[in-house]
Order: sequence, then structure tokens, then C-alpha cells
Amino acid sequence: MARIVIIDDDSRLLQAHGQALEVLGHRVVYGRSFAAVSLHLRPGKFDLLVTDALQFVATGKPVLAEVVAKRKCQEPVILITGDTSFEAVAVALGLGAFDVLKKPVLEADMSLAVVRGLDYIQILRKRDQARLAELELLRNLVLLSNSAAQLSHEIRTPITSLRQALRAVTDRIGLADRVLVEDLIGNLGRIDRLLNQALSFARAIPLQPRPVSLPKLIGDAAAIVQSLAVVQSMTVVTRCLLSNVNVVLDQALFTDVLVNLLRNAAEACNGIGRIEISAEIVGSKLRLEVADDGPGIPASLRNDIFKPFFATKEGGAGIGLALCRKIVESHAGSLSLADRSGPGACFRIELDQALIQDY
Repeated sequence: MARIVIIDDDSRLLQAHGQALEVLGHRVVYGRSFAAVSLHLRPGKFDLLVTDALQFVATGKPVLAEVVAKRKCQEPVILITGDTSFEAVAVALGLGAFDVLKKPVLEADMSLAVVRGLDYIQILRKRDQARLAELELLRNLVLLSNSAAQLSHEIRTPITSLRQALRAVTDRIGLADRVLVEDLIGNLGRIDRLLNQALSFARAIPLQPRPVSLPKLIGDAAAIVQSLAVVQSMTVVTRCLLSNVNVVLDQALFTDVLVNLLRNAAEACNGIGRIEISAEIVGSKLRLEVADDGPGIPASLRNDIFKPFFATKEGGAGIGLALCRKIVESHAGSLSLADRSGPGACFRIELDQALIQDY
């Protein structure tokens, strides 16, 4: 049920339009003047306004100007007027009217205009709710980021003390108990690593961008990955047709991103098969892709893999892909899982071509 305000100094038309909307289930506020319904015409207080175009506020301004321009209401305003010439309608729409109906208004035309207006305001409000939720999330991340150093110290201090205490008693106990203590020490180490990863995601990322050879960036990442045990039996292919190109970015952070994606691909393939890293210009974007011929990403997980703390590997923290995306987005780029017809998975990075420099 929507809250609809109607203004018309013609009581007969006022009642006719209002009652027709009440039949449709809406709650209608009637007013023969702006002053009669002024308290209802505030942002969020109503869902839609239907008003005669000749209605004015006490200062002589049209109701449309008062509601839209001065009070900043985003709720749609439907004007009823006897002048629907192109010029008149253009002026009304330019002042913020949602729709203009010609007198006399047919009930069907009014109903359609109201439905469109209510759909419009619902879309705007959902957008605003999403923005508020995003702002709240950003505020919380800022608070967490600002507290990260203190939080790290408060948690690491007892962990370090406990680890040292456990090591101190290891030599004084039997073999069976020693295994238990070593397991506890190992778990403390894992907690420490999880803390590091979580805090690294919470902190703002300070960038140090500079021109970097794109072929070298890709080659260095591939070389690092080829030294890992999981990659020893795999084929690692680099494909970069942009041989004389520099890209302006944070080399250390971006190398971490590429290494992480390549390592994930190798682990998904269980160290068997082929992984490829490539770079090319597509439209206005520099596109880098890391692809493998492994089992791919199940459809049920595609929407979750970039979420912080969502892990698909046993013992994983679920930070890697989320942090990779954060680093790429801090360079005004995007990281996504690309669709592909064949087997395996393909992670795609797209950066603005403005970051590219020829040399």
C-alpha cells in the first residue's frame, strides 16, 4: 500500500482521483491546497504526489519547485495540466516532474502513471538502501583498519608468550606429550598467520606505482611459481604480445596477485596439467588472464570465491582471492572469473589502458 498525496482545488476531481486510487489499495492524503498537505510532503513521508499544475505554495512558487528543488524529495510528482504542448511538458520534466497528464485525466491513464511512479520510487529506495549498506561496511572497515595495529599487538602478545612457554616445557616432558605440545604450537602459528591475513585485508593498501615492463612482470611471476613444489610437474606458459610496453602499477603487490592466482591454479590442478598467464589489449582495457585446464570452479561457488574468509581448501583462510581483488581494484581495475567453453578456470584482470606506457 502506497502513500499518495493529491492536490487539486477542484473538490470533484480531487475526490474522483483519490477514490480511484483508494480502490486500488493505496492510502490517499487529500488537499485542496499545498498548505493542507505540506507536512506530508517531506522526503520519505510519502511515495508519490499527484498535483494540479496550477497549484502554488504561499511564496508563489509552483508546488513542483517547492517539493523537488527546495525540499529535495526524490518521490515522483505527476502533474495534471491542460497544456501538454511539447514546450510545456519539456519545462515540467526539466523541473523534476515524473509524468504529465492532460486534463481531463482518464482513470486508466492515472493508474498507469501511478504504477510507473511507484515502481520508480521503489527502485530509488532500494538503491539508497544499498548505498547506505555499502557506506556502513566501508565505515566498519575503516574502523577495523585504524585499529588493526593495536588489535594485532593485543592478540600477538599472548600468542607469543604462550608459544614460548610451550617450547620451554617441551624438553621436560615425554615423547607423547611432546607431540601434543608441538601440535599446539603449530595451531598457534596458524592463528598467527590467519591474523596476519585478516589484518592485511582490513588495512588500506598504500600503493607505490611506477612504470614496470609488462613482459618482465609476467615473467617474474611465472618464475616464482615454477619454483614451487606443486608446479614441478606442470607446464607454465606465458603469452604476452605487448613486448614494448610498460604498465604503471605497484610491482610488488601486482606480482603477489599474479603469483597467488598461478599458485591457486596449480593447486586446483593437483600439480598436473597446464597453466597459462597472458596479456593483451581488448578494446580500451589491458587484460591479463591466468587460466588452467583443471576441474574449474563449481557453479555453486562462483558467487562466493571472492568473499573474505570464504575458503575452498582445507586449512585455508579464504583471504587470498579477496585480497587479490582488493589490490586490483585499488589500481582502478577489476578481477573476475571469466566464462570459458573448455575445462578449467580463467581469472581475468582488466586495467585501464591509460596505465600503459610504450617504451
